[in-house]
Amino acid sequence: MKKILYALILLTFSVSIWSCIDEIALNVDTEQRTLVVDGFVTDSLGNFQVKLSQSSVIGIGNDNILDPVPGATVQLLDTDGGSYPYLELEEQPGVYELADFKALRGKAYFIDVILPDGNHYQSKPATLRSSSKIDNISYEVTEETYRNNVGDLITENRILTKIASDFSNAAERPFLRWRVSGQYQLQEQYRGALNPQRCYVNVNLDINDIRLFDASQVNGDALFEQVISETTYDFRFGDQFCYHISQYSISEDEFNYWSNIKEVIDIDGSLFDPPPGTVIGNIVNVDNVNDVAVGYFSVASVSFVRNFINSNELDVFVRPKCAGFFFTPPFGCMNCLEVNSSTREKPEYWEF
Repeated sequence: MKKILYALILLTFSVSIWSCIDEIALNVDTEQRTLVVDGFVTDSLGNFQVKLSQSSVIGIGNDNILDPVPGATVQLLDTDGGSYPYLELEEQPGVYELADFKALRGKAYFIDVILPDGNHYQSKPATLRSSSKIDNISYEVTEETYRNNVGDLITENRILTKIASDFSNAAERPFLRWRVSGQYQLQEQYRGALNPQRCYVNVNLDINDIRLFDASQVNGDALFEQVISETTYDFRFGDQFCYHISQYSISEDEFNYWSNIKEVIDIDGSLFDPPPGTVIGNIVNVDNVNDVAVGYFSVASVSFVRNFINSNELDVFVRPKCAGFFFTPPFGCMNCLEVNSSTREKPEYWEF
């Protein structure tokens, strides 16, 4: 039980939700609460957050729930003596924010955390690597057939997001990681509608999916047709869909960390296969090297692209969710705010 708990904590931190976890040989004290740290900074000016939480004690409450840690002192430090304090958000206990910050080339940064009980944690200093530019985004709709949980054959369309990237100007061969999210617009439509509204719905496209690349694996200075996301091609693309794509140039140490996490997630061998072992992050108790926090504090350069797409451009028709349902509209078509992660506020960057 304690082994499974630690794996669940680690995977919850990394990509929020995963479906299947095998038992992993990890040394965890069932009565010891483990600090979980989730945060990063990049070379793009903005506000950055660090989320602090504690694992639950096994057998007390919900073993899979992480408890926020309020009242900590959190600061970003650099090896030149610079200090950048985080402020805890009043409306979100355990969430700390650094406003208007941009990491600079040539500097090494690390997070410094002092908990209310006096425990002091720091991450390993990491230097910002040169960025790699996203050149082009392309899409491909494919048909996939698989068996569902009850053994029935299911055929559905999938949309692949592909990237071309240029790293000819990078000072070193990059280690890349991609994060992909999106939004779609949902237009209300129902019988007797006098003033139907439109919502914009956020979706996470990389849950269960860690996409990495080691540029030393290719000849030349460019990457082509690299699949960075795959999702069901459905009503979300019938009207207008917006992709938010971030390409991070990360350190080799972080690349190895996420590779190990991916190995844990992708376990699908037999019971006799060797376990992947312990996945260690870069955050440790200053006064006790055996007390290692769960998670990884990242220092990375980023290239960001926002891209709109719809079924007309993809030449594979798909009907918008609320279109054509005159008498019994689907859930959300009479009040689009009923759909999770939706808002009526139109994003300022929305094209239509």
